[in-house]
Amino acid sequence: MSTKKNTGVRNHNPNMAPAGTGSEVTVNPSAAIPTTSAAGTTPAAGTTLALTPSQLLAVETSVKTFREGYYPLMAALSASLRVFSGPDTAPSATVSGPKKQVATQYAELLRQYPDITSAVNPDVIDAGLAVETALAMVKSDFQKALPVVASFGRRAANISWSDTTVVRSAAEGLARKDGVLKARIVAINALLRRGSQVATTADSAVKAQTAATKAAAKAARAAAKAARTAQTAARTARVHADNHPTTPDVVIVPAGTTEPNGTPPKG
Repeated sequence: MSTKKNTGVRNHNPNMAPAGTGSEVTVNPSAAIPTTSAAGTTPAAGTTLALTPSQLLAVETSVKTFREGYYPLMAALSASLRVFSGPDTAPSATVSGPKKQVATQYAELLRQYPDITSAVNPDVIDAGLAVETALAMVKSDFQKALPVVASFGRRAANISWSDTTVVRSAAEGLARKDGVLKARIVAINALLRRGSQVATTADSAVKAQTAATKAAAKAARAAAKAARTAQTAARTARVHADNHPTTPDVVIVPAGTTEPNGTPPKG
């Protein structure tokens, strides 16, 4: 019976979570989130799924639990990424795939020929590329998950609105004989118009604020340009004055006349 030596190193699979006491769990956010209804097809427009309050409450609880677990993880990730925020941070230029391959090869070459240079640690080269790969996986997970999460959020809201339209239609039918109920319905329905007006007003306010900010920035740039122009003109004038000094005007007074101040001419 042969035995396999445990080297302590496991094959890395980017879609596998760290092993625990049980079997490994596949980490694939996009696959874990369903994209169709329980029946296997996307519900047609206007179709209301037969969901119970307890089912929706379970979904809400699951989402809140996810957020509570997500924020500490994100905070820990952000804290670890602060090592890249030093004063010598290089520009965030994208390193192409071929460049990454070249970097890996040169790191290995440096290990084999350490006399090439002592200014670079080959382990830093490999570790930097590993970090970029790990962060790219996180970015990919988010990009796949966010549209699906947004889609299910819209679907949940549409389920609520579909049921609301049923209630609204039935209430308007009863309101024909009930003045008090009719007044309540009118007040509720007015929110639809009011909401549209509020949205329009808010949008106009945002646009006005943006325009004002741009105008202020433009005015500041113009003032700075005028100040620079004035400084340049002043420096030019000083240089011209230094290169072309002026002498006092000499007034020649004819003999027998008086000085401008009325005194007899000297000599």
